[in-house]
Amino acid sequence: MSWVGLGLLLAVGPTQDSLNNERKAAVVDTPAMRIALPKLRVVGRSWALIQEGIEAHRKYAYSEWARWIAKRWQGIPYGSGGAGLGPEELLINLEQMDCMTAIENFLALHIAHRKGLESPEGVAQTLMYVRYETPFPCRWEDRHHYLTRAFVAWEEEKWGCWLPLGCPDTRPIHYISKHPEKYRGFRDWRAIQKVERSLSARPRYYIPTENVGDWLSSLRDGDIVAFISNEAGLDVSHVGIFFWEEGRATFSHASLKARKWVYGEDLCAYLDKRSSKIQGITIFRPFP
Repeated sequence: MSWVGLGLLLAVGPTQDSLNNERKAAVVDTPAMRIALPKLRVVGRSWALIQEGIEAHRKYAYSEWARWIAKRWQGIPYGSGGAGLGPEELLINLEQMDCMTAIENFLALHIAHRKGLESPEGVAQTLMYVRYETPFPCRWEDRHHYLTRAFVAWEEEKWGCWLPLGCPDTRPIHYISKHPEKYRGFRDWRAIQKVERSLSARPRYYIPTENVGDWLSSLRDGDIVAFISNEAGLDVSHVGIFFWEEGRATFSHASLKARKWVYGEDLCAYLDKRSSKIQGITIFRPFP
């Protein structure tokens, strides 16, 4: 689905229903079209945290805002928070995040600000486009399970650029279809296999760990840094946000080891410690 013109479509204020922890499927009426929203599962203070992030973005340009968010999120517990999520439900959770849901929330806040979609409905709509191949209904199969598929989709939406840094990544991608026991909720396996074939055939680039130092000068505050997995068929295994800190290359991320969001971890030290599991990085740069 295209985002052309959506900046004009969701300029509506929050309603009482939108502030409830759960709401039924809704339709936002606009002069141009009717936009369906799924039932939202909103966890705790997530709406308040979203509004806080949007208000901060009105004050700060992208790189400064990205740093503000990364510092503000310090200590948020690690986890998906999606246990028991029903079909065609959209999870809104900024009180608990894993590495991917954190980046989805981060990018959704930024794009909602850029598009002027700053109401709760607008942020929810943005998150659907960030998270899913086909935003509504929100089937599990349509989620961007491969981060590189998300990068392709985000680049197609003109939200940023997947940087062609380093060397070609020619590894085939097939992890999900080779491990169906880990994805028992899937039904449309042809769709997953189609995504895998498309990603495997697409030119992709990464910076090998041993060459990261040669490319660090190309990285900017707020770049999304993804870690290339050594596991057969898997594209990336982790993701965070890059920052320069007093001349050091760092990244902020939802850390499984620390069980929380961590700010300013040394990037090169992280790669050195995980050389048996990670073979490099790839970079997506959101447009400011």
